Amino acid sequence: AVFAGALPLETALATTDTDGISEAHALAETMQRLAIPQRRAFRFPMAAYLEAHIEQGPILEDTGHTIGIVSGIQGLRWFHIEVTGEEAHAGTTPRRIRKDAFVAAVRMVTALQELMDDEADTVRFTVGRFEVTPNSPNTVPSRVRFTIDLRHPDAHVLSSLGDQVKPVCHTHAQGCRVTVVETLHSSPITFDPTIRDLLRNAATHQALAHMDMVSGATHDAKYMVDLCPSGMLFVPCRGGISHNESEYAAPADLAAGARTLAEVMIELATIHP
Repeated sequence: AVFAGALPLETALATTDTDGISEAHALAETMQRLAIPQRRAFRFPMAAYLEAHIEQGPILEDTGHTIGIVSGIQGLRWFHIEVTGEEAHAGTTPRRIRKDAFVAAVRMVTALQELMDDEADTVRFTVGRFEVTPNSPNTVPSRVRFTIDLRHPDAHVLSSLGDQVKPVCHTHAQGCRVTVVETLHSSPITFDPTIRDLLRNAATHQALAHMDMVSGATHDAKYMVDLCPSGMLFVPCRGGISHNESEYAAPADLAAGARTLAEVMIELATIHP
């Protein structure tokens, strides 16, 4: 994101982890340890960009394909919702007069789940965080905060579904106050067709089972499409698991991905000497 200009360098360097260590400090320490003798100029020109990655999903493994030719990356919208009700005693307050933030939030999520349900199972809708206050066993919740991660490869569908989040939440507020804030809106992107053809040809040449697919996760290649022709390939990962200590990709699949990547790089080097 920084290389492509989507994120200011100063912002990235100032980012800190949970221990308060900045990106700038960690980078300087790493560079010193590696004793890198020289650095390339920032944003140097490139003829093309290629990226190989595990799928981070189960499709390749389930369908028996070794290589995924990534056609693009689906769009993404993030929302932060806060529902504010009123604390009350769980034993003395009748349900009909409560302003229960939790009950309202659950109704919102249920309604949104129904809205996002599609027969093709293309919509990706996730409530990844759910915080209840005061989180006490004998108190009616006064506040709930939750997040929504909405993804779809079609920009129009993403826009239509995302635009319904706020009105659906307000419809099911049940006397509570609701605040809906969109924190991120990233449009879908499509990778260069020539590079996708080269990846298919390389996989075919090596007799590797391959298929076209959309990436559900965001990758570095997303930011490179505006700078140069870009493309990606996936290899399977066991159970579709990633960001987890159980993450695993078979050495044979990794080798197949590396060979495919190398063949396309050689072809591109021939086209752009």
